[in-house]
Amino acid sequence: MIVVVVLVAVFHFAFGIVRVSGSGMRPTAGDGDLALFARFGGTPKSDDVVAYESDGKLQLGRIVAQAGDTVKVTDDGELLINGSEQPEKFGQSTTPGSGVSYPLKLKDGQYFILGDGRSTVTDSRTLGPIGSTEVEGKVVAILRLRQI
Repeated sequence: MIVVVVLVAVFHFAFGIVRVSGSGMRPTAGDGDLALFARFGGTPKSDDVVAYESDGKLQLGRIVAQAGDTVKVTDDGELLINGSEQPEKFGQSTTPGSGVSYPLKLKDGQYFILGDGRSTVTDSRTLGPIGSTEVEGKVVAILRLRQI
């Protein structure tokens, strides 16, 4: 019994699990998949997939910019970080969204987080910068449960 309690406590404080809802992180993760994230391991950085809290629920997203970076999303669907165009990994353009004025300079403790499925997700383009206190941890594994 003690071993079980210790394992549950360690797992709760060191790791977390989020069930992916929707197609906002496709192709990295899809609806119904489970993502395991670590609450330890240092400060997340650009290109890390993280779990973050938004509107009281956990979501997944990819950090595309961090403190000190300037972000701009053009009407033509280009993502610019510090003036440099960022290549699209999954062949999707990045629309500006409705919640942010560009260019946006990120302050200390802020991240600009986007979903990999850019056309179907609410992310920093609508929510604005995500604070480091809202980031729960870095995704370390994805368990694919869809179509099983």
